[in-house]
Amino acid sequence: MNDIILAIDEEDTELGSFFKDCGADLINFFEQKQITIDKLVDSQINHVYVKVITENLNSFTFLAYSHGSDAQLVSNGTSYIDEDNADSFENSLFYTCSCDTGKLLGSKLVEKGCLSYIGYKDKFIVWDFNRLPFVECANYAIKQIYLGKGSEEALIMAKSKYNEYIDDYNNDLMGAAMLRSNRDALIHLGEGVKF
Repeated sequence: MNDIILAIDEEDTELGSFFKDCGADLINFFEQKQITIDKLVDSQINHVYVKVITENLNSFTFLAYSHGSDAQLVSNGTSYIDEDNADSFENSLFYTCSCDTGKLLGSKLVEKGCLSYIGYKDKFIVWDFNRLPFVECANYAIKQIYLGKGSEEALIMAKSKYNEYIDDYNNDLMGAAMLRSNRDALIHLGEGVKF
């Protein structure tokens, strides 16, 4: 899986700066590993462009950082991944930092041929008071996969990383509670993949 597509809704009024921080962290990581990624700009995060960019790929990783709901990912108030284009992710590793997509969309993607889905089955919460742990935890599993861990092992490692930060939040009960909620919502669906 050499092809990596990164979709980040940087212009979102609520979480755009957080998504942008996550994207910058990932871009830095992949550049250090000398791995090229295709970053979708906001105008490209739509049904049509997602289909165009994925249709000629045999296997790939799709990274999505945007708002989500049970059955869709949303950018600029419009769905860009849902049941209608779930078959565009056949033979992919789908990794997302978005609310609720683990409830229905993740299963639909796997049903349509996505090899592995990693994302959140409930709300993903960001604490702007101390954002760094949230960025690191949001990206931790995908980095571990590209460091040679299997996707199931990477999920376990990501939950451990959450635990480290939760334990370090002794003086910030609100931040610890938010990290705990994110940790408990993080799920893996489909088969394990390893590069």
